[in-house]
Amino acid sequence: MNLVIKICSIIGTIVTVLYAYKAIFFIVGFFKYRKFSPTEKRYRYGICVAARNEEKVIENFLESVAAQDYPLDKLTVFIMAHNCTDNTADVARAYQKNGLNVVVYEHNCKDERTKGFALRQLFKMIDAEYGVESFDGYFVFDADNLIAENYVTKMNEAFADGNKIVTSFRNSKNVNQNWISFGYAMHWMRTCLTENRGKGVLKQACRIQGTGFLFANELVKNGWNYVTLTEDRSFCTDAVIQNYKISYCDEAMFYDEQPYKLKVVLRQRLRWSKGHLQSTWENCPKLLRNMFRKDKNFTITYDSFFLNFPRVVERGVRKIISQTLEMVIAIIAGSALGWWKGIAIAWAVGKLKTIGTNFLLQLAVFIVYGKRVEKENIFKRVFHMIMFPMFDIIGKWTTYVALFKKVEWKPIPHDTVVDVKTLKKG
Repeated sequence: MNLVIKICSIIGTIVTVLYAYKAIFFIVGFFKYRKFSPTEKRYRYGICVAARNEEKVIENFLESVAAQDYPLDKLTVFIMAHNCTDNTADVARAYQKNGLNVVVYEHNCKDERTKGFALRQLFKMIDAEYGVESFDGYFVFDADNLIAENYVTKMNEAFADGNKIVTSFRNSKNVNQNWISFGYAMHWMRTCLTENRGKGVLKQACRIQGTGFLFANELVKNGWNYVTLTEDRSFCTDAVIQNYKISYCDEAMFYDEQPYKLKVVLRQRLRWSKGHLQSTWENCPKLLRNMFRKDKNFTITYDSFFLNFPRVVERGVRKIISQTLEMVIAIIAGSALGWWKGIAIAWAVGKLKTIGTNFLLQLAVFIVYGKRVEKENIFKRVFHMIMFPMFDIIGKWTTYVALFKKVEWKPIPHDTVVDVKTLKKG
């Protein structure tokens, strides 16, 4: 038993040392975030949206763009209606408010179903018609997103500060719909608090998560080349290898619609898990090769490596360690109180530790971002917080399934039809 404890202690020390730096991001981000100074510069931006059967929500997205306090003559919205079987393209073309320039392209290819393929085709068309250098930078959004009225202004401040890639705060349109949508919303806000705020202050590479980000035109001078199930990770990895620092603007807020049906969650999390595994094989070797090169930033490359490294492995090691400690508790308590009571006490200690850690983390999120989140009945909020660990549990088990199952991209339905004015009132 002593040997087992020593081995687990050594493994635990190694894992703790490898991942300890993440605590720094959380501590720094809890107290501070990077602010950007107002600027008179007004860059020209292309706003890119890959849309598949989004006729219910695309107009509300365009409304939120048209309501920006940024000069609309500096903005052009590009809609790629990709493999659509509804009226997404027609609804977008018909939009004419505040002089907003909306350009709609259509592309159909049943063998190219991921968002990455849609973006690849979109940038080909932009380059052919305008030239990618015609715009200083490009935003990437999903059709169900809504952006706060000062969103572009705040992102422009970060861009004017010399940041070539900037991501932003991700809020939710339907955070309180049920425990599933709450879990998603907490997941996004958790990343902003525990990673991006601190990384932004320390000028490390923040995490882009699929949508709500801006990058300079030079990053697509050779087109968009990321077509995996998780194209955002491939984009980030490529940027890190090219020595770009990905910044974060906490004051730029957009809203995203979260899934609320369990079958949709399982489908999406399985796709994420498969994409993350693909990202491991594709990106970790490249990052490892570049980590110790003199012309690369070691800390950024190191962090990106562990971002792509399967979290299920890290959590598995931690689980072994925690269960070993629970075993020790059971032995100590069992010798004094009896074996069954000892085992029960050890199990209860482990569960209370997990629940307590999750609650404290969620409380930290609400301390920092509480004013941005729609209010909710206290009992319903507590229930949602209790259920939040299920989000990570689903992610763990879909990773196991993804190891053996072929996964294809399938659309996520968006039917929360709400405009940005309603969200602002809420």
